[in-house]
Formats: sequence, C-alpha cells, structure tokens
Amino acid sequence: MERYEHGGQVYDAAGRAGDWLDFSANINPLGLSEKVLRTLEENLGGVVNYPDPQAAELKRAIAERYDVPESQSVVLNGAAEFFYLYLNATRPKRVIIPVPSFSEYERAARAAGCDVELVITKAAEGFALDVSKLRSDCVIIGRPNNPTGNLIDAEEILRLAEVSSVIVDESFIDFLDVESVRRLVSEKISVVQSLTKIFAIPGLRLGFAVVEKNLARRLNLSKDVWNVNFLAQKAGVAALADEDYLRRTRAWLAAEKNFFVERLSNLRGVEVFPPSVNFVLFRHEQAGRILKELRREKILLRSCANFAGLDGSYLRSAIRSREENLKLFNELEKLV
Repeated sequence: MERYEHGGQVYDAAGRAGDWLDFSANINPLGLSEKVLRTLEENLGGVVNYPDPQAAELKRAIAERYDVPESQSVVLNGAAEFFYLYLNATRPKRVIIPVPSFSEYERAARAAGCDVELVITKAAEGFALDVSKLRSDCVIIGRPNNPTGNLIDAEEILRLAEVSSVIVDESFIDFLDVESVRRLVSEKISVVQSLTKIFAIPGLRLGFAVVEKNLARRLNLSKDVWNVNFLAQKAGVAALADEDYLRRTRAWLAAEKNFFVERLSNLRGVEVFPPSVNFVLFRHEQAGRILKELRREKILLRSCANFAGLDGSYLRSAIRSREENLKLFNELEKLV
C-alpha cells in the first residue's frame, strides 16, 4: 500500500466505481437523508452560479446546530483541508502526532515543512495516550481517533494545551452522544469536524473548524475563496437541520455496534480493540489472506498496513447495516 492511501478505493484504473460492499470507509450506512437528496435535486440548476464565497447560509446553520460563533468558524472542503490550511498558515516548527492515526495529519505537516515526530501508542496498552510526553509547538489528536476509536477526555486536552497548541479532530463525534470539546476552543485549542461521514456525503466534501477569532480571520483569508461548492453548501444546511436523521443514526449505532463486536470477537484468532464509534480495529495473523479472499466476494475491508504503528495483521472495518454486516460475517466465518 502507498503510505498515505485511504479506504473507499472503489474505483478501477479507468476511474469507474465497482459494485463493492465497502467496509473500508467509515460512512453512515443510512445513506443520504431524504431532506438532503431533495435539496440537491431542487438546487441542481444553481451550479451555473459561483458558490457564495462567504458560505453565509452554511455558517449560520453550523452556528445554530453547534452553538458556536460564526466569527470563529471556517467552512472546509472536507475536514482534511483544515490540516493543510492551518499548518501552512501557522508554520509550527515541530508537530507531534500520536499514532496510529489519520495519515493526513502527517502528510499535511510534512507538506508545510514541519519537523514531525510520531509518538507510537501500543496495542498492549489499548493505544492509551500519555499527554505528558506530547510537549511540542503543535499536537494533532483524533477524538475519537481513527483507526483505534479511542476517545480522549476533555481534561487531557486542557492539560496538553498548557504546553502545546492542539488540533482536535472530531470528525466522528456526531455519531456519539458525547460532549464535543468545541467549548474549549482558545488560542491554544482548535477543533475540526467532518460533515461527510455522519451525513454520508463524502463525494461532496464538507467540514468546518472552530478556532480562536483572530485565527479564523487569518485562515478564512488564506483558503481558496470558493473552497466549498454550491451543492455542498446547500446539502450542509439541509443536513444540519435534520434532527431525525441524527437520532436514527445514533439509535442504529447503539444497537449495531454491540452486535458487530460480539460477532467479530467470536471469530477464531481475532483480537478486537473495543470501539467507541462506527468502526472497529481488529487483528488476525492471516489478515492478508482475509483481505484477498473478501475482495473475491466484492467486499472491502481496510488494511492498516500503512498506518504508522501498525502492521499488515491489523484490519479496520466500518459498521454497516445489519444485512450488510451479516454478509461480512458469513464470509469471515468461512475464512477463519
């Protein structure tokens, strides 16, 4: 695998999407909400115009949904854009990244010319994080972390911010009924969130960050003026108002996560790392063979071979609908 390759690789060499059952990307299996689909259909003709460079309607929707000041928000072409934008604008000399974690943290830091230190957390310790070892100009942390699913406490974020600037990636936080750390945003703490995963719109690319007011002004001047396209802005406004969709998502995950982990734990030779969110990290000595055989059945899992701190024996699986999960387990049970 390439060092920064991601899940969701459903395209062939000609760019055509195949008919895959994709457990490699952690997208909400409820799919597009009816409100978002209707909004996209109603606004398709609007693509003849440039998108609003201020994304004013979307910023209001974010402010109302998450109770954050519009003056502190930055709308994004997916959460990944923030790491490049922030690091290029602020140019920290040294960046610490606890790993395993989302590879775009490292990629963005190196692209900005930062010195990067990867601090490896250990499977034997449940990938626990010791924040006392993370003193640096900048630290980037996932909450929940991808691929381990670990959820660092808000108090630990505050401890870390005493000695470092901290970027907290909460891209999966809306799947959970837990409090965000957006309330902690300050000159030392910035929070970024994806909207593509929870609302199943990764093809549109959408996210936002909440940062200190002066930094927000600086980042908004640094980004591409039309970084969020017209349809993504409209879809985001509709999605953020769809409370029923969010309730159904959390109810699905609360039930399906327990079922998924129990079935996975009962497979011979599988070591499961307890998840907090909609994906599960696990280990099997025959992971390479499992991946290969599942591909024959048009099922994709995420190899973790290119996650720093892991090797080819680790796999990550999204949690999908009951019907889809049963298809996966029917095949896994044959293999292990």
